[in-house]
Amino acid sequence: MIKPTRIIQRHINPKVYQSALELGLTPIQARLVAQRLETDEDLTQTVYPQLKHLQHPLQLKNAQQAAELIADAIESDGLIVLATDYDTDGVTSAWVAHRALLDHFGVDKSRLIHLIGERKNGYGITDEMCDEILALQQPISLVISADQGSSDEPRIARLAQAGIKVCITDHHNLPEEGPPASATCTVNPQQADCEYDKTIAGCFVIFLVMSQVRHALIQRGYLKPDAPSLKSLTRHVALGTIADSVSLKSPNNRAIVLAGLQQINQFDHPSWQAFRLFNNNNDLPYNAEFLAFHVASRINAASRVNDVTSAFHFLNADDIEQAQHHLQQLEADNLERRQQQEGMMQQAYEKAAALYHPQRFSLAIALEGNAGIQGIIASRVGEKYGVPTVAMTDLNDGTLAGSGRGVVPEMDLIQAFNWIEAQQPGLFIAKGGHKGAAGCQIKLDDYPRFTELLEQAVKIQLGERIPSPVIETDGELEAAHLNLDLVFQIDQLEPYGREWPQPQFEGKFKVLDVRPIGKTQTHLSLRLLPENANQPIKAVYFGALDQAGDALPFTQHDWVKCVYQPKLNRYMGRDSLQLMIQVALKQ
Repeated sequence: MIKPTRIIQRHINPKVYQSALELGLTPIQARLVAQRLETDEDLTQTVYPQLKHLQHPLQLKNAQQAAELIADAIESDGLIVLATDYDTDGVTSAWVAHRALLDHFGVDKSRLIHLIGERKNGYGITDEMCDEILALQQPISLVISADQGSSDEPRIARLAQAGIKVCITDHHNLPEEGPPASATCTVNPQQADCEYDKTIAGCFVIFLVMSQVRHALIQRGYLKPDAPSLKSLTRHVALGTIADSVSLKSPNNRAIVLAGLQQINQFDHPSWQAFRLFNNNNDLPYNAEFLAFHVASRINAASRVNDVTSAFHFLNADDIEQAQHHLQQLEADNLERRQQQEGMMQQAYEKAAALYHPQRFSLAIALEGNAGIQGIIASRVGEKYGVPTVAMTDLNDGTLAGSGRGVVPEMDLIQAFNWIEAQQPGLFIAKGGHKGAAGCQIKLDDYPRFTELLEQAVKIQLGERIPSPVIETDGELEAAHLNLDLVFQIDQLEPYGREWPQPQFEGKFKVLDVRPIGKTQTHLSLRLLPENANQPIKAVYFGALDQAGDALPFTQHDWVKCVYQPKLNRYMGRDSLQLMIQVALKQ
């Protein structure tokens, strides 16, 4: 039996609350901020993020060395090879580097070679990628990695032995032995003596490096002093940052995402013009939540079921017709991903139910199917049971590939993987990632041992407290606050994401009407009456039923305790408040 979901209120830091009021925020806004920050030290930069508040690129260790290395390659005649990861962070990193070199630094397109990894070959600079680089006939001036490379010393050594310089730009955790010794330069904020924000995504790292390249080229006289800044590239730095679920409590991440969203919402770029025609979001601006659920999901689908280069071509389209063509492929990939996901989710839920018991600290589930979908499965299963979860797929070559999600806020998954490796060296064929999400590959025969060690690793981190499903809220609201002004106040604190979660409140409501809706008939449309109020509010409860025809969890006149997010509903040109129900418990 799954433990019941615990509803807990976020703590309000009184000092932050008072400082937020003094900054000019409303009481509701000040409360939300005080429930997300432990200190008021960077309050202004967090609440009002701007690019001018970014840490300087020179605080990123080796950024200047990388800039000089890349500038040398630009001024040479050899090839510049971009080697990037296959997820949205990797694809946007590739786009940032590509457009910086072509549009801003004048590198001829014939000199650029772009290699994006494939999920089937695993994460990082793989042997397959090395083979492609070594097979190139023209001289190579430099290989630049983005969003990968920190854990790939054996492959980088192969390139170095062939006389090829490699510049690593990455943000993932480094192995215990440190950055790859064979790399000419490594830029990664995770380096112990690096002063830069350690929460930034890979696309942000390469953006900072390329910004410093611009400065180096100006100093060399290669570019004019008034050469355009790289601000236009923030649109896809924002997308990659949001997609990689890095901290949006970080002032740096908040600034780059907000700047990118402003660029995106101008809709002057072919890819975003095409997407606006595909989904205009009811004529509302795109926000971080929209990018995560509607855009990043489609880009990730390309690498999960087909060819990730279609995602790169979509972002890199020269005109709206090209963008629409590639978007059609992304949508087809996304539909296929959904179909595959349904079958694997059912398989995963059945296996999780057989493995789980109330004393469990973790779950590791071995599945058959597409390895590209296991990250989604780990998230869904983990959230259902409230425990750190690794979903693993049989690659039919004697190995399992796994994607894990920490689920519990204080859980550090990559630290757990490192502990497992220390207990049994050689267990991992490959591993990588960061605190909230990590991936690995192990031998099929080692699955039972991995399961045991994962359980021990989680216990060590969490102590005696057995994890369980938890939903955090920002507390209750008076009925008088349930109006469109509440949505406006919430929107002013965008962008929302990991560690700066979308506000959600709790309250007691009387059910006036309830009915199933949607193609699957598993969602509910409700009309609710807040306690101590006389004005009903519309609400939607997605995924309330397991399948069509299930009995309704509550009926007319029932009282329910709801956790909800206030949203603007635009229909036929009219705006109204609508509650998006996250949890509803009959009273």
